[in-house]
Amino acid sequence: MKVILAKKAGFCMGVRRAVETTLATVHQADQQVATFGPLIHNPHVLDLLHERGVDVLTDLPDKRDGVIIIRAHGVPPEHKARLVGSGATILDATCPRVMKVQAIIKKHKKTDHFTVIIGDKDHAEVVGLMGYANPEVAVVSRVEDVADLAIAGDYIIVCQTTQDKESFDLLCAAILAKYPGGKVFNTICDSTDKRQTAVRNLCEQVDAVVVVGGKASGNTKRLAEIAEAKGKPVFLVESEEDLDRISLAEFAVVGVTAGASTPTWMINRVIRTLEVIPSKSQWLITTVMQKIMGLLLASNIYVAGAGGLLGAVFAEGLGGNTGLHGFIISFGYLFAMHNINRYSGQYAKKFNNPMVERFCSRYYTTLMGFSVLLLILAGCLVYPLGYRPFLLFVGMALFGITYGTQILPQSLVAVFKIKKLKEIPGSKTFLVASAWSLIIILIPNWPVVTWYPFAYLMLMLAITIYCRTSLFDVFDVQSDRIVGKETLPVCIGERKTLQFLTWSLYAQGCLALLPSIVGQGQMMILSFLPFTGYLLVLITLYKSGKLVASPRLEFGLETALYVLALGQFIAFYSFTSF
Repeated sequence: MKVILAKKAGFCMGVRRAVETTLATVHQADQQVATFGPLIHNPHVLDLLHERGVDVLTDLPDKRDGVIIIRAHGVPPEHKARLVGSGATILDATCPRVMKVQAIIKKHKKTDHFTVIIGDKDHAEVVGLMGYANPEVAVVSRVEDVADLAIAGDYIIVCQTTQDKESFDLLCAAILAKYPGGKVFNTICDSTDKRQTAVRNLCEQVDAVVVVGGKASGNTKRLAEIAEAKGKPVFLVESEEDLDRISLAEFAVVGVTAGASTPTWMINRVIRTLEVIPSKSQWLITTVMQKIMGLLLASNIYVAGAGGLLGAVFAEGLGGNTGLHGFIISFGYLFAMHNINRYSGQYAKKFNNPMVERFCSRYYTTLMGFSVLLLILAGCLVYPLGYRPFLLFVGMALFGITYGTQILPQSLVAVFKIKKLKEIPGSKTFLVASAWSLIIILIPNWPVVTWYPFAYLMLMLAITIYCRTSLFDVFDVQSDRIVGKETLPVCIGERKTLQFLTWSLYAQGCLALLPSIVGQGQMMILSFLPFTGYLLVLITLYKSGKLVASPRLEFGLETALYVLALGQFIAFYSFTSF
């Protein structure tokens, strides 16, 4: 079925800040880490934090060691004072938008203003806000509450940051009608407002709406209520396991939105599951093509196939080997390494793609068996090229196999603060790019290697694979934070990573043009330009929200390598390459 994601969905700024603060503390601190109350309203995220050793305190401790993180919803000031007095290190992860409401209440309390909070009385955020206004405070959740409201003197109206704008306006009007002259502060988070507007717009494009989020999350429930008010069938789920596949198969186009405490990886899992549910109006050929696409991605045949084709074209073009030998060497190594490293990172993969997770679990023995056989076959073809390329091949294979395992002694782990090579910040993307350049260009063509143009081609291919791998890291950034991977998006953020990749591709385009400008006519280098343009378009569409992380986008990203292979093929057979 066709799936459309709302333009605003998932983690808001405050929740993202709280989760990232907690994960960073877990990775860096040697002390026990706990949150006071549930950090956010999402049971799956809380379970994952618990797996990472984060406890949830329900009572105020008299004495406590380690680190205590104040939840995103905030706490009453007296609670914070007692936490500080416990002796623990306190990190305040209260959402800045909630802090703003707290500041408004504190300011007006000094001038004896009564505070009216529009929100859910038992919600953690409202409980915290009441602590700043006590005892001159009242909570209004519905119009009927206005009748019980008793105000004498000046007062202010604020609201829970995740309230619905229409409800806020309605309740404000009722309060002001009974007690004129109150100061109104619309403290609804603009992220909440945009998310609610986005779901209203989404309803105009879809047959049904799936809302992803914790069932205890107030803002998630409000998104569902808005969609229902628009007359759309609504499915409120916490994960892809809650999806009613039979009922959803009735709809051709399904929209997806998510509450502010729903992580991207959970949204991605729901989208990936929905996309493979065949709707009754879907053509059989479309269903078959989706299954084939899923198989090619899950087995790593598609990405290894692109590497094999590049190896074949470069072998023929550079004259160092036959196209068949180049294909087998490149395909065999890449297929083996991608599958071996996928299993070493299976804990992270469970956060992203349920289809791949199930496929890998079911066909583990088969995939690993083929990986070993293809790696041996590739090594047998490299051996006649000389002992140097063969030793390089063996070293690369051993390095790839041990990359995800702990090989450092415990004494060095204590010094360098890393257990595995994959935990070195940014190492994966750089090493993958280097391995592709070596196995596709250098090793199969060892007998004819010269400094130029080989170094130039290897640099161009390394940039290609670096950008491709970094984009996948952008898709997986939240799950990588959870498991402690130090990828480029984890280190510098998604936005800066996309910006860096865009400039890297511009640089690659300039490098591709340079040989032609100086009159050397290097068509195999110039033929990198279609890939550069293709990937720039993908990044632009992703940044604008027109593309979301899904099997289709991943397939499209891997297809970029086939675009490059086609360009190289045309360059070799249509022009004089070197």
